[in-house]
Amino acid sequence: MRSKILTFFAATLLFAAAVRAQTPNDVLNILVQKGTITREEADSIRADYAIKQQDALAKARSFPLGSSRLLQLSGYTQVRYNSFQQKGKADGFDIRRARLDFQGDFTKKWGYRLLIDFAGNSGANGSAATGGALVSPLLLDAFVAYKPGDYLKVTAGQFTIPFSLENLTQDRLLETADRSQVVSALVSRKGDGSNNIVDSVGNQNGRDLGLQFSGSLFGSGDRKIVDYYLALLNGAGIDVVDNNEFKDFVGRLAFHPVKALSIAGNYYNGFDRFSSSPTKDQNRIRWGGDLLLDLNRFTARAEWLKGEDGNVNPTVHEGWYAQGSYFVVPKIVQLVFRYDTYNPNKDKVHVTNTYYVFGTNLYFNSWTKLQLNYSRRTESGADVNNDLLTAQLQISF
Repeated sequence: MRSKILTFFAATLLFAAAVRAQTPNDVLNILVQKGTITREEADSIRADYAIKQQDALAKARSFPLGSSRLLQLSGYTQVRYNSFQQKGKADGFDIRRARLDFQGDFTKKWGYRLLIDFAGNSGANGSAATGGALVSPLLLDAFVAYKPGDYLKVTAGQFTIPFSLENLTQDRLLETADRSQVVSALVSRKGDGSNNIVDSVGNQNGRDLGLQFSGSLFGSGDRKIVDYYLALLNGAGIDVVDNNEFKDFVGRLAFHPVKALSIAGNYYNGFDRFSSSPTKDQNRIRWGGDLLLDLNRFTARAEWLKGEDGNVNPTVHEGWYAQGSYFVVPKIVQLVFRYDTYNPNKDKVHVTNTYYVFGTNLYFNSWTKLQLNYSRRTESGADVNNDLLTAQLQISF
């Protein structure tokens, strides 16, 4: 009890000292001289104060905003400039993303997340192939999670589909301004409508509604060998009811034989109703594998995905990418290259598109980066002058 009273008394005097521009150390020395507290108690208070100052400094440097463990608020915006080689497309600026992320923990086992994008996005109920008219704001994530331990996390609501390494990578953490063709086309993302690279359910930002079980197994501490994801989804996309009687199943299994290496396999099996037959349930199947090697300054990743849409004579899609990045100046200047190829229909000839992406990322600090990308685009059939130069500035907090 005496210790608590002394601590409170000392803290009050420390605050008063700060107001009067005296240092906390001066106040503690005075208290020791007057015999109010012992030297050992003063040393203990100094140590506690130093730890709290270090925590406050670390939080200030990371630019967070939060009120308590019940609410942690973060966000980011991306301002983009596109320069198109293709005729008929106008160069210009746009706000690509403007997101606020609300998340927190009710207890050590219960948490939640709400992620909202205030920039225009293709809506789930639009008539166009990529989802229709612009809708803003758009609710991306909305879920409650229960985690009794590392071995199990139960997530219910709207969340990122646990399929594909790149799909599970947050937009703000991508090393290139755009995602690969195959992930854009086969994992409920916008794709490239001009090249007929569009997911069958349109642009859902890689998300869906459902129930997910995930966790990390084997190993000790933070070093786990296996990560697993199992989810049951509507399969219809963001914030809409299911459009058929079936539920879609998705599974992902990732192995980490060493700390720097991750190898994973993905599988998706569900049903969809395509625009050509809106009342008929048809198969929508995806599978693939990915690899990630992270050696601090150098990172390499590769991914292969294949999909089938339809019951009789299904349309088969297939593609892969390989990407490498290297910090020529640690944590400041990063160079990126990606080879990206995709075939939207294996039954057709001369429809494969291959992109060679050259990028430079400039990290001004922990919350600001500038991405410069040049995408050299080639087609196996008639060549189209559709190269793309992108500059994207990201500010986060």
